[in-house]
Amino acid sequence: MDGADRPDLARVRGMATLLRHRSRAVVSSLVDGLLVGGAEAALDLPARSRQRAAVYVGLLAVTVIDTLVKELPTLRRMARGLPPEPVPGSDSHAAMRSGLLSGAWGLLATVADGPIARALRRRGRQHPHLLIGVLAGTATALSTLPVWWARAAERAAADEASEALDRELADLLAES
Repeated sequence: MDGADRPDLARVRGMATLLRHRSRAVVSSLVDGLLVGGAEAALDLPARSRQRAAVYVGLLAVTVIDTLVKELPTLRRMARGLPPEPVPGSDSHAAMRSGLLSGAWGLLATVADGPIARALRRRGRQHPHLLIGVLAGTATALSTLPVWWARAAERAAADEASEALDRELADLLAES
């Protein structure tokens, strides 16, 4: 009896796939929040300073690493000389929706930044942009999480269907 024929093993594999996709969803959401919140929090640092530049370079590095991790399967295919698989429309839709939500929170933080920072400074807050950044980043992460979470469930279901099809094909080939 093959391990794939056991329903409990198939269920565990399906749960692992779902966990992997949901973990990736949480990371994507956290990256969205970090980018918006980090850019806002950096405003507490002196303009054109090394510290602010370091924060922006760090945010750029996070973006590059996140993109490379997302595109790793495509990069692997291309390294083997295979053409990249087309990007599913649902992936593009999720990325666009997440980008719009992140952009909206970033824009809101930018517009509200001046008056809120002044009010916080009057109340004795030393680093008002840090507080605004934490709030904007948290709001961004919480608002993009449902987008990535739903996409993770869709990916896990597609993976499970593909594995079932592969098992069925293997059984047909074994019978013939």
